[in-house]
Order: sequence, then C-alpha cells, then structure tokens
Amino acid sequence: MQTHRQATPPLIEPPVVTAADECTLLRIVARIEAPPVWDSTAARLLDCARRRWQGRPDIADHPALRRWSQIQDSQQRPEQPCLRTLFAAFASGSLVGGDACADLAAAVMLLASCPAEAVRQPDPHNEQHTVRFSVYGYREDDLPLAEDLILTTVHACGTVLARRCTIMRPPARTAAPLVDHPTPDLFVLGSTAAR
Repeated sequence: MQTHRQATPPLIEPPVVTAADECTLLRIVARIEAPPVWDSTAARLLDCARRRWQGRPDIADHPALRRWSQIQDSQQRPEQPCLRTLFAAFASGSLVGGDACADLAAAVMLLASCPAEAVRQPDPHNEQHTVRFSVYGYREDDLPLAEDLILTTVHACGTVLARRCTIMRPPARTAAPLVDHPTPDLFVLGSTAAR
C-alpha cells in the first residue's frame, strides 16, 4: 500500500532574481547612406537635449541619474556607458558636439536617461559606414524613447540592418547563506579527522 507524502521544500532555496533586476540591452546596427543628413540630425538632437536640461538646478536629483549611479557604483554592469559622467560634463559646460556618433549617444542619454553608445564601424569595401548602437535600460527607464530616437535618425539618413534585444540578468544571489557555521574538520581536506 502506498502512502501519500507531502512534498518537502527544497533544502537549497532558489536564487532571488526579480524582473526589476533584469537589464535590457538593445542593439541596433545601421548603414549610414547620407552622412551630411546623419551629422545634422545628430547635432539637432543634441541641441534639443541641451535645451531640455539647460538652466535646471535639479539635475543631480533626476531619478534615472540617481538609479544608474547606484547601479554603476555597484559595478553590476561596468561595460555600460556612464550616465553620471555625461550629465556632469553637461552641467560643467564641457559637453562639446561635432562627432555624430557621440552626439547621438549623448542626446539619447540626456533625453531618454538610458546609457547609450554609438560606435562607427567603417567598411573598407564601401564608402558608406555602419554604426552599432547599444542602449541599456531597466523597467523604469524609457527604452522605447531611446529606440525611437535612434530609429527616426537612421530612417532619415540610412537603413537599419539589424535590431536585437537581450535580457541581461545579474548573477544569482541566494536568499540565505547555505552554511551559517564552519565546516566540521571531518570534511576539510587534509585535516587529521579526514584521514
């Protein structure tokens, strides 16, 4: 006769990872077919971003800036562009335009408050070049605005070649320490009790 036993909970608790901890990495690769339009569109977007923040005394209190500063201080994603550095450069007046890739990345960061980078990738076989955009965003960030800014700019002067979203999860953390007391000598390799 079989008896029904209640399921016992696992001895090791599952890692704690919430949806709020998940970072979305948006990558867009585009071919720039009209470089003068690309340059002027990126410069106009950067001017709009400057006007949005110009003369505001509350830049340091911006929620996205505070959140990203905490994230980047904890070094969870050290490869991301630093939002705090860009806002500090803007506040000090040292944010200078002139490079379309840097201008568009700065505009996206100032308008959408998502860390972004744009990297030019020249093609030796073609006079046109490609640009790889990377934008990072959490649930609270305005990733759709960042994507729209990039796609609108690209559609004005080129073609989108690829678009990909990747969910980046932080390393798993356990809810509680698995062992809260020292390991007995019996299990320590090389101890006299193990012989």
